[in-house]
Amino acid sequence: MTAHLSAVLRPLAPHARVVTLRPYRALSATIVPDLGLRLVFPSGAQGVRFAITNPVFSAARLGRRAILITVARGLTRRYCGNAYMDWNGFFVSLLVCTSARGRRYTSDILFRRPKASTPPVTPRPTPPSAWAIAMAYAAFGPVPQVAIRKRVVLKQGTRVAVLRVRRMWLLPGRAILGFALSRSGGRPEALDSAVLYRGRSQWRQVPTTLTCVTSAAAGGVACALALARPKGPVRRWHLVVMTGLGPARLSW
Repeated sequence: MTAHLSAVLRPLAPHARVVTLRPYRALSATIVPDLGLRLVFPSGAQGVRFAITNPVFSAARLGRRAILITVARGLTRRYCGNAYMDWNGFFVSLLVCTSARGRRYTSDILFRRPKASTPPVTPRPTPPSAWAIAMAYAAFGPVPQVAIRKRVVLKQGTRVAVLRVRRMWLLPGRAILGFALSRSGGRPEALDSAVLYRGRSQWRQVPTTLTCVTSAAAGGVACALALARPKGPVRRWHLVVMTGLGPARLSW
């Protein structure tokens, strides 16, 4: 089919990109107005959960396994949005940007399960949680910290939750970011994942270890992200959290 198209239209012909799922994957894709991008997940017990941040883009479910992202025709400016997906414990963050050209256009992204590892996994000692590390240092005196005090409110019908970033502890060789997800009435909202980025125009993911403690009495989830202490100043931090009410982002 591609051979019968002109050289101008050939880059716009449908073609698929295969991506192996991991516990977390960050991807990017280009979408051309009038064409669209389809995301196809493997068959499983659960359907895919999906949310996109920019209202310029429209998303439609095609059954339990597929999602079609489209953008209105006539757009001349470049628009971008983040699409957050959760399928059977695998989390995907997809940056989608519009383009009038089709040089990097992809019509389909096909996600596949990771191959099962045959060699046995050697048990390793469980590392101490971020809370345990912070409390251990606090036992010997005050811990240097940076107060942040940022919050965002999430609403879905009558369900309301608040994401708060409280402080960052500065320990020798590492830092620990403390944040909480609380709810207003009803059961505490679930917190599925948390990803930390740094940078202004170009975000770079920061390797972290997440520890959360659920407290029904306090009405929420208290969490800590352990990371290597930055060697120099960080101009901008971004925390992206996937909750039962969808994605939430805080920047400071």
